Amino acid sequence: MAAASLGGRLYGFLFALAAIVSVVMLLTDSNLRTDFGTVTSGYYLHWYVILITAVADAVGAIGLWVVGSRRAVQVGVVASALLILILVGDIFTYSSVGFATAGDFANYLFGITYYGGNIRYLYDLLLGVYVVTFGSGLGLLAVRRPRPPGSPTPPAAPSNPQQ
Repeated sequence: MAAASLGGRLYGFLFALAAIVSVVMLLTDSNLRTDFGTVTSGYYLHWYVILITAVADAVGAIGLWVVGSRRAVQVGVVASALLILILVGDIFTYSSVGFATAGDFANYLFGITYYGGNIRYLYDLLLGVYVVTFGSGLGLLAVRRPRPPGSPTPPAAPSNPQQ
């Protein structure tokens, strides 16, 4: 196994961790399952979004374990950036779950003020995992790929004889 693909495969464990945190959130947070008791439409959009991200994280983890390529890491970096934006942007859906302001919903999501339910610190943890995943992916991409053995060396830059 090449060292470059090993990094990609290890990177998949961060996506697996995000999937696990999402599943724990789905299974334990009674507010998330009931739309905080204020919306009777039955669509529970927030629950479904977390479910979709959990599935996407699991698929991403498996893809990274199987492929482990630089391209797969690039996809992971883009995906983790999008997931960070989704989690932060979720704050602005406050009215759909019965909060009066985005600040109140942010307080709930980030565990500053306890509003009931079991999400306390899980949202913070999930966002933190995505931030670490994004940074780790950028770090993996910053590492130079080793040249395969037997490949030609790139030509040297021309020297400037006037110096």
